[in-house]
Formats: sequence, structure tokens, C-alpha cells
Amino acid sequence: MRTILELCVAMDELAHDSYVAMAESCDDPDLKAIFERMSRDESDHVMWWKDLIAAWDQGLVPDVVNDTDGLERHVHNLFTEMQKTTPADYQAVSNATMLEISARFEFLLLDPIFGELLDLTEPGGAKKHRESYARHLERIVGAIDMFHGSEDMARFLSRVLRRGWRDNLALAAFATRDPLSGLYNRKGLMTQLDHWMSWAGRYDRPLGTLLVDVDDFKAINDTYGQALGDAVLRAIADTLSSTIRGSDLVARYGGDEFAVVAPESDAIELAALAARLVAAVGETSLSDWDGTEIPLGISVGGAVATNPGAANARTDGLLATADRSLYMAKHAGKGQAGEILAYHTEEPEDDKGA
Repeated sequence: MRTILELCVAMDELAHDSYVAMAESCDDPDLKAIFERMSRDESDHVMWWKDLIAAWDQGLVPDVVNDTDGLERHVHNLFTEMQKTTPADYQAVSNATMLEISARFEFLLLDPIFGELLDLTEPGGAKKHRESYARHLERIVGAIDMFHGSEDMARFLSRVLRRGWRDNLALAAFATRDPLSGLYNRKGLMTQLDHWMSWAGRYDRPLGTLLVDVDDFKAINDTYGQALGDAVLRAIADTLSSTIRGSDLVARYGGDEFAVVAPESDAIELAALAARLVAAVGETSLSDWDGTEIPLGISVGGAVATNPGAANARTDGLLATADRSLYMAKHAGKGQAGEILAYHTEEPEDDKGA
């Protein structure tokens, strides 16, 4: 994994150095300014990767790669292709050719693996990095549209990059997003939760997790049909998303269950968040096709990892503790939040009975 990240650094360093050389060789002041800005963007990208390497070395990043050797070969091939695209001297290269080289660079750097890895640079930082890279890509697309000598080629290159970016986002969403609600799916949740557990342990901060169950969902499906059941899930997903804090994450855990990851939350803060979610869903209005109002309600259980840095701290243990809280909430009466439980790690086998 570290070798893959080092290749990511090398690719963005090559792009940075090339954009610097393009800026020095370009005879158009406006295009020169764009190349200079692209080089500064690449400096930021290099720092993203180096920060990720540092986090990896500290054990703060989950290993999401199943075939490390295969992925390493793939990234190495991308780097080799990028090197072949790079001329030895940009002084004799025309502005149009420099733009074509830039398009090749950015197309290679649009490989979905880079987006997936960048999601790990910091917990919850995926949106920020994607927005930053979208602005970076639009800079070179705009430059191609404005400065490329061949109008047909400019349109083609612009379409390639924009389509590549859309495909990148679509592939990432397909792997980690629930198509019904648009939320993270279980795979996306577990990756993010593993990441947050590592960070919480490194900085000795609490990590809260809520499990949310839709009350009487089977009865809603049986009474009103699956289409209305899907509408209920979407409405509750939207309500949860609009009620959580900016630092929180909500995911579809499976079926009629959702999960919320609440970093930096102790038991009191997590209980307050759970109560807000119950109240917000209870106030959500949804009607059948004939205007019949569908009552919505949720039960919520939660747990806090107070010592996430323990060697045997596990995300499945945290979720199991939250599930016990949810079980108690549902049996005490629907439409309420259960007691927030503390997730205590078990003693290592060697210490038991000592």
C-alpha cells in the first residue's frame, strides 16, 4: 500500500514539474498564468498524498485494497505512460501541444483508484478534495476551450476530461453509495468507520455511533406497497442528513436501518443528537397517492467508544454495542432513543485471569 501511495506522489510531482516547465516556456501570458496555477494545485495534491503516507505509517488509514500487487502494477503503468507523455524540453513545444499533454496528464490522473484513495486522506474529507480537484480540472478544460488552436480538438479534449470526471464520480458512487437513498452503503460506512476509529484512537477522542431503525416499516410496506416504502426510506434518509451535524456521517446500514457516525461525541452529545433525529423524523410529513398521511417514526440506539485507541478496539464491537442500545429502545416503546452505552473493549486473552 505504501508503494502505491509513493507512486501517487511521483505522478503528481511529475505533473507539478511539467506545469512549471510549461509556464516558463509559454509565450501567452494568460495561458502562462493558468499553468502556474495548475502547478500550485499539483503542489497541494502532492501534500495530500504525503499526508496520507504519514497517516498510513501511524496506522490511521484502513487498508481498502484487496489486490495490492495488481493495483501497484496498474498505478505503475499509469506513471510510466505519464512519463512517456512528458517531453525532455518544453521550449520547442507549442502552446496547443502543451495543452494536449496537460489533457493526457489529467486523464491519467482521473483513474478511479485515485479518487478512492483520496477519500482516505482524512475522515470526512472526501467532499473537500473532490470539489478541489473539480476546480483544478475545470481550469485546464477552460484553457483548452480558450487557447487550443484546433476547435474540433479542443471540443474533443474537453469532452474526454469532463466525461472522465463524471465516470470517476459514478464509479466511486457505485462502489460506496446506496442507489435508493444516495447515502453511503454498508461498505462505505465500514470504511469510514474504520478510518474514524483509527483517528479517534490516535488523538484520544471519543467516537459515537447511532443505529436507526424505521418503526413499523414492514407494516408500511404491506399496507401501502413497496413504492411507498421506498419513498419512506428516502424521506427518512433526507431528514437524517439534514439533522446531523456537519462533521457527522449518515449511511444506510441495510434494509430499514441507518447508521450515524458522530466523531468527537461523548454520551451526552450523542444522546442529544439521537433525540433530535427522533423528533425530526416524527415531524416529517409524507402522504400516500390519495393524500393519506403516513406516520413516520424511528427508534435509535447508540454507543460511544471512550478508548478507541485500545489495541483490541473494533468497529464491529462498537456497532454491536449500539445494536444492544437499539434493541432496548424498541422494546421500551417505539419512537424513542435508547440509553447511550459505553463500548468497552474486552481484555486481551493473555491478560484474562491475571
